[in-house]
Amino acid sequence: MQTHFCQTAFIFALCLLLVSCGPAPQGERMPIPSATHSQPSSTSAPTATQTTSTIASTTEGLPSAAAIDFTTKPLLKAFFRTKSDVSRLEDLYATTRGKVQNISIVSNCNLQMLKAFVATGWAPIIRSRRSSTGELSAIMKYDDADQRIQIGNPLRVRGKVPGSRAGRSLTYSEFEKEWVTGSGNTCVLIAPKRLHNVEIHAALKKYIPEEQVDRVRVRSR
Repeated sequence: MQTHFCQTAFIFALCLLLVSCGPAPQGERMPIPSATHSQPSSTSAPTATQTTSTIASTTEGLPSAAAIDFTTKPLLKAFFRTKSDVSRLEDLYATTRGKVQNISIVSNCNLQMLKAFVATGWAPIIRSRRSSTGELSAIMKYDDADQRIQIGNPLRVRGKVPGSRAGRSLTYSEFEKEWVTGSGNTCVLIAPKRLHNVEIHAALKKYIPEEQVDRVRVRSR
């Protein structure tokens, strides 16, 4: 009897243990680690400041002085052998047809751009105005040390030192006054081949900021 009671108690206790444990919980998931957003990207787009610095770094400074050797410019001398009586530089485009093969009218210029042309080896032709008259002249040289620029007629140059025996020497301010009054910020380029807009802009961008060069207008043939 006692043995039977012990067996019954043991079975009853075992059943209680099984019921209390029950089946494994359903629907539980392991926690998912949150995504990390603090990792820096490997590359980033250039900022406006970086872009500006890149453009600026491609622009060289103008030489402090430059000169044109007119003894090596036969086309320029041929141009000045032909009498050109015009009231505007733009008129040279039509009046020189049949006499001058390659001519470029460059407008919206400033003094720095004229100096850039000289540094490139192109002699800008301008119409300077003195009192009530106007005359065509080519820029011979400039020098920042004394802030002067020399203009004149290439046919009168003798010797191998550019501008040594001809022309007029003007301060930058004197020149700009005559040039703007007589030419309206315009100059003419004569070259052995046609100078396209892209070539002239590229020559200027070597020395002048791009935003200024983009305002320059060129008419060539």
